[in-house]
Amino acid sequence: MLHNSLKILLAAFLWLSASCEEAPAQESMGKTLDSMLLPYPFIKKSASKIENDSLGEQLADFYQKLYELKTGKRDRVTVVHIGDSHIQADFFTGRVRQNMQLEFGNAGRGTVFPYRVAKTNGPSDYRSWTNTEWSARRNAYGANEMPIGLSGITVETMDTNSMLRITMKNMPGLDYGFNKLALFHEKGIGSFDVTVCDTFNCELAKIDVRSGDPQYSIVNFDKLMYSVMFDFSAPDTNAKRERIYGMVLENGQPGVQYNMIGVNGAEYRHYNISEYFVKQLSYLKPDLVIVSMGTNEAYHTGFKRDLFYGNIDSLVKDIAAVAPEAKVLLTTPGDSFRRTRKGRVKNPDVKEARNTVADYCTTNKIAYWDLFSVMGGYGSMAKWYVSGLAAKDRLHFSKKGYDIQGRLLYDAMIKSYEEYVIRKYGKKQGEK
Repeated sequence: MLHNSLKILLAAFLWLSASCEEAPAQESMGKTLDSMLLPYPFIKKSASKIENDSLGEQLADFYQKLYELKTGKRDRVTVVHIGDSHIQADFFTGRVRQNMQLEFGNAGRGTVFPYRVAKTNGPSDYRSWTNTEWSARRNAYGANEMPIGLSGITVETMDTNSMLRITMKNMPGLDYGFNKLALFHEKGIGSFDVTVCDTFNCELAKIDVRSGDPQYSIVNFDKLMYSVMFDFSAPDTNAKRERIYGMVLENGQPGVQYNMIGVNGAEYRHYNISEYFVKQLSYLKPDLVIVSMGTNEAYHTGFKRDLFYGNIDSLVKDIAAVAPEAKVLLTTPGDSFRRTRKGRVKNPDVKEARNTVADYCTTNKIAYWDLFSVMGGYGSMAKWYVSGLAAKDRLHFSKKGYDIQGRLLYDAMIKSYEEYVIRKYGKKQGEK
């Protein structure tokens, strides 16, 4: 009993030190995209549109759901954005999420993962903490001893003294408190018991790891929570570990839930071989799935177009199998450089990867957003780097570079949505 009290006191102290933090302020939402792009004439805003969707055929069902949400006829629209390191930090997806939720309502933060516990980078609008060591595996490692689920990363501990905390931070105009939590974790006789606590009154809930759905557990709260602690313990000698695949946070309010799933180094094939990924993805019931990959496939020499094409097809079909109502939007990889013995040079395989995504989408009547062309095409990464929009490796982008990409994607989506509304209803949304 004393041991548990000390654990709770330690957690309370650390929670108080973290809960006062707020997410970094973003650039003014009032600043127009056109004015933001003035210093960067090489960015082709005219190319920023939803391709293969000129009449809204491919994304019509998604646009209709947005319209119903906006007009009070639907409670929620769910978007899932899957990708690699360009997605994991959430600068790109975070901008799209904020813009969509400010326009259509905030249904909650959606997917979160304890990236800090896994000793890797993650979004800035929440923090994770633990008092013990956890091991981690990401899907980019390929086959390994830990199964991979919803987040593309798994964390595991065998320490019965472990606690893990998630603390949310509000964003400008957006409250990320939650009253429902889905914990995706390993369940069964080999798993630890889980007690869900706040820092002042432990045991808000106990999770029965030996019953219910084998993939996840649901916890409901009677008020909005901004920080929760998971306390793990072994009920008997059979319980050896705790494995966590991810979490989903909801607030019960109407709006958009924009879920980010990103893994450093990930490729299409890595999600294809993730044992529990698509099964757990089905829990989200997505209305739109956006996939942004191709950079890593093209980074090393020996890019194989047919193999890449097949891996795209496999993931798209796997998504369709578990989420048949979801529409799919692919994005092409942006331009990037390749590291060689002579330094960093332009990478022609990225252009080939871009063409492969575009060809796949055209052949299969799937909508796509052409980041490669929006950037300015082959070699444009040099201009992004000189202008402070890309990192030194000329593979990744700066925070501002990702923010601009997010604004451009949102702008393309909202324009396509508005065109759909005018075509179907003969007027702009809100007009009488």
